[in-house]
Amino acid sequence: MFVFYLVASGPASGYNHVMDELRIVQLTKEMVAEELRLLGDPCAAAASVVRKTLMAAFQGAAAGDTLPARVIEDAVKGAMTALLLADHSMTRGSILVLEAVMDTAAKRDLDPTDSMRAALKGLADLRRFVDPARMDEIRLEIEAHYMGAGEAFMEFLRGVPVYKR
Repeated sequence: MFVFYLVASGPASGYNHVMDELRIVQLTKEMVAEELRLLGDPCAAAASVVRKTLMAAFQGAAAGDTLPARVIEDAVKGAMTALLLADHSMTRGSILVLEAVMDTAAKRDLDPTDSMRAALKGLADLRRFVDPARMDEIRLEIEAHYMGAGEAFMEFLRGVPVYKR
């Protein structure tokens, strides 16, 4: 139903602001939460939903007028929020979600640097809900997998309000 809505609401239907109207964060969060209930590996499920969401969002005319970076950021926020709410590994989830974003970027001919930056921005938004030690674990793992991305992640973290208990 989700994919149908994206395609059926594209420019061909006369409606050009599909992604603006859709709440990618909410949809992705709900889809990941459902997948987490059904699948054994919640982090892999989150990454799978991000991949499917982005593949559908960037499918031909369904891409609409919304910037790819915004769609990526929102999908990452939704997936990671679902993992956070279900108390699963944020570090492992972050890496798998980044891999899904980069895979989709390659398959849909999106700029890999812009795609990575958008995903990192989505991850950095978690700072509002996650303690600094966990965010640092995520940063270190990102840096271990994607050279230089840890510093870019830190740039985005500096722009997000700090977690407070």
